Amino acid sequence: MDVRTLDTNGFVSFDYPILLRDAVGEAMESWKAFCTLPIEQKRLLSGGDRIKDFGYMCRQDAGPNADEKELFHALRANYPELLPKAQLVGDKRATDFIEAVDVLLYRMGPVVQIFAREVEKRYGIPGFEDDVMQSQDYWTFRYLRYPKNKPILANKHGDRGGFTFHLGETEGGGQYLDLHERVWKEWPVSEKRTIIFPSMGLQHRSKGQLKALWHQVVPTESSASERFAMVTFVDFQGTHRFDDSRFNMKDFEPGFNYEIPFNEFDKYFVPRPVMMPG
Repeated sequence: MDVRTLDTNGFVSFDYPILLRDAVGEAMESWKAFCTLPIEQKRLLSGGDRIKDFGYMCRQDAGPNADEKELFHALRANYPELLPKAQLVGDKRATDFIEAVDVLLYRMGPVVQIFAREVEKRYGIPGFEDDVMQSQDYWTFRYLRYPKNKPILANKHGDRGGFTFHLGETEGGGQYLDLHERVWKEWPVSEKRTIIFPSMGLQHRSKGQLKALWHQVVPTESSASERFAMVTFVDFQGTHRFDDSRFNMKDFEPGFNYEIPFNEFDKYFVPRPVMMPG
């Protein structure tokens, strides 16, 4: 895996290993099937708050930047609660979905480890690989279902966590803000190829060497169809986290972090306790 493209493109692009590609396909089909359940049954797998907790959520925002969609957050740390909830639904579509997430974590682990190892070596971040791999229970799988005929599917933003592994999508429309030209470009993902890109946490951990990549999802000519997508937010043990109690990505100019000095960027972070035993 050539992580040098993080400097030029802001992301690493690579072909799926076959076993991971198969697991992604199975997980996507299980998510589509789960979405066909009645809303009352899907809500049985809700963990509460739409952002900070886990499970099923249905966003129905209002206003010009409304971000309407169905989503599901799954962490392995929450499996002891999620699986019994899925079993209570009494429908195979629910249990198959949760079990597919577990398989996906197992298959993607080696790819994430290679990325973390290469980033540690190239950018001189001691202990980064270990911190990433010791945090697997807290990697967040986000499943998305976007409705039909929406003018914007996902607003311009940078992710707040460590780094993002884009797993798959049924429709195009994903774009990233070029690090150097500051124009929006289509990201290079397909059934056989995907990307990993830094979030705010990795920009902080690398002392600003790496940049959190801004991205958005816009409609395509085929957007009359629903759009399903899957990503993993890979977090890691760290000393600081983005202060989302004071700052909202919607308030920042896209790409604000691309050239900001680290001492200025650091002001958006606060110390945090150790995420879990190491």
